[in-house]
Amino acid sequence: MDKNFYKTYFETEGSHWWFRVRRKVILALIKKYKIPKTAKIFDFGCGSGYNVGFLQRLGFNASGADISAEAIEFGRSRGIRNLEVVNNSEIRAPEGGFDLIMTLDVIEHIEDDLGAIRAIERALKPGGRLIIAVPAYQWLWGVQDEVAHHFRRYTAESLSAVINKNPNLKILRKTYFNTFLFLPIVAVRLLSRLLKLKARESDFEINNPSLNSLFYAIFNLETYFLKFMNFSFGISILMVIQKNEI
Repeated sequence: MDKNFYKTYFETEGSHWWFRVRRKVILALIKKYKIPKTAKIFDFGCGSGYNVGFLQRLGFNASGADISAEAIEFGRSRGIRNLEVVNNSEIRAPEGGFDLIMTLDVIEHIEDDLGAIRAIERALKPGGRLIIAVPAYQWLWGVQDEVAHHFRRYTAESLSAVINKNPNLKILRKTYFNTFLFLPIVAVRLLSRLLKLKARESDFEINNPSLNSLFYAIFNLETYFLKFMNFSFGISILMVIQKNEI
């Protein structure tokens, strides 16, 4: 992919309603679990590193890795530090190196998701935490998943089953999110499939500022409710996982 793609995607991460709210959700979790700014935070599958740069600007000790050399090169050109290229689910770090690892909408891209989770677990310090976000429900599979080279979508139960195969990990929290927009998103996807309409190749192809603002306002409401409750359905799944203490 050329640099224009990464430039466009990087800008989209900064302005698109979905990315903006997801960042707020992740930051709220970092605060809830009292992750200090001195903690080593790693973004596994960071793309061009927008989230790494976001955390660095807030003073956190953040780093990231991705399989795309072009994405990493673009992130570095934007002044984002501590980015590296890796192969597949490789994490080049000392065992027990990180206090927090984030993998946001990444695991679905990896055929051996259990292997990826094991690699992440080895890179966590004892007591370290993992934040995972993945797309929900295989029945919502569409052209967007194919274009993005997904292997699967998850339910809370199927993702829990993968995590629970690692005895060193325990799930602290699991919830669906992007719940308030669930019905309209499902309706659009199912109607497009039923009527055989040409689907967008990406859910991020919203160029209308008014719609972007509206969806942000609706989705952003969830950040308040997620402070004290979990959702039983939604377009995505969020989990917080802890590695056992020695």
